[in-house]
Amino acid sequence: MTLTHTRTTAAVLAVLTLLSVVGGGFAVGGAAAVPDARITVGEVGVSPDDPTVGERTALNVTVTNSGGSDAAANVTTVRLRDADGDVLDSVSGVGALSAGDSLDATLWTTFEEPGERRLTVEAVANQSTSGEFVTVGRDRVIEVVPAEVALDLRTRALDPEDLRSDDESETAAGDLGVGGIQGIFGGGGGLDTGDAEGETAPPVADSPVEVTVVNTGTTTADRVSLRAVGTAVDGGDDAGGDGGAAGDAETVDVGPFVVEDVAPGEERRVIVDLGPLDRRSDVTVTAAFRADTDARNDRGADRTAESTVTYPVREAAPTVTDATVRETPDGVVVDANLGNVGSGEMTGAVVSVGDAPGVEATAAGGEYFVGTLGPSDFVGFDLTTAVNASVAEEIPIRVAYTERGVRYTETLTVATPEPEGGDEEAGGTLGRIGAGGLGSAGAVASGLALVGLAGAVGVAVRTGRIGGSTGRRRDGSAP
Repeated sequence: MTLTHTRTTAAVLAVLTLLSVVGGGFAVGGAAAVPDARITVGEVGVSPDDPTVGERTALNVTVTNSGGSDAAANVTTVRLRDADGDVLDSVSGVGALSAGDSLDATLWTTFEEPGERRLTVEAVANQSTSGEFVTVGRDRVIEVVPAEVALDLRTRALDPEDLRSDDESETAAGDLGVGGIQGIFGGGGGLDTGDAEGETAPPVADSPVEVTVVNTGTTTADRVSLRAVGTAVDGGDDAGGDGGAAGDAETVDVGPFVVEDVAPGEERRVIVDLGPLDRRSDVTVTAAFRADTDARNDRGADRTAESTVTYPVREAAPTVTDATVRETPDGVVVDANLGNVGSGEMTGAVVSVGDAPGVEATAAGGEYFVGTLGPSDFVGFDLTTAVNASVAEEIPIRVAYTERGVRYTETLTVATPEPEGGDEEAGGTLGRIGAGGLGSAGAVASGLALVGLAGAVGVAVRTGRIGGSTGRRRDGSAP
């Protein structure tokens, strides 16, 4: 009898255990029979999917009364527990459910440490037939990632023409070839589409810089704002007379400009207009921001990211080629070509004899106006100078030109003539610098300089020497 009774008891317990399991979750605390209201908890959604430490996280829950239920139910509580059983959040008076109905609830929590976290969502319902309470639940495992606040700031100098469409009548940020331009800020006065009949639309910006803000962290960067501050590039040799002071002058200070919040993995592209610039400048763009997890501590937007760009981009590149230096009764004559090996256009180009010990330009032949040189173009010139051979070994050739409204001065050098008694066949000629570059006889001096806006250069001139001589190319043809 004892053995039979034991077997019977075990069988009853097994049945009760099976009845305690409810589809879509599990019943809490066991039950003597299948409840009249068959309540289930559906899949638990988490937003965001991979929450970070300190980030407010939502758990979206659906509670359903099965269509096969024999009774309605009133869902009194939906709550969230951690692995230790502590209640993290709860919602009361959720609502009534007839057979086949469902309702939604949202629970909230935050996590103090990264790693795997197991949470349990419980729903408590009061059955309409018996008044008894039934509790069901569902587990959800969440991977919490460390909070990393990081912005990557990228800058690129543009030409105002980059913001024009092909028909030159409309502005088109999409023509930049990068897509997603989301606004233009700063000194240009906004987008000007040039609707006036018979007028060509001006550039939308005087000095545009493309700024890309990329969120490389794991939490949203909010209150993002941009500011640009620039100082003149100190070129050393300055035909405008500013000298070393150029590097101390602040040339631009624009902003702050507000950018939308940037979520992890997202980016924002905008144009910041630096306004009118009359000298080349090193511009630092700073993004100030804070993380959304900082809000609980009332932290201000004091996190920053920086990027520096030189504006405008210098694309023209002067060089002296095919230089012949010879002595004449009037002085030493430098006969050469001025070439442009860069991709930008040089306007208002003037070559002259620079300052150096033992070298002095003559009044009649120390300066030569070249005019405009496009990419891969060249024009012949000649300069006359007085040289003290016992002191001077090189003759500096100063090249001044304008590119994108900024006046530059660069100094190149050629060697002085050989002493008397040298190679007679050369006729006093020191040597010749080939078209491929200056070579050892004419190394480029470190003479990039900025002299401010020179003003309108006027019509480009390819011939004409200050002093009355006619310009020509080194191959003998007219320029």
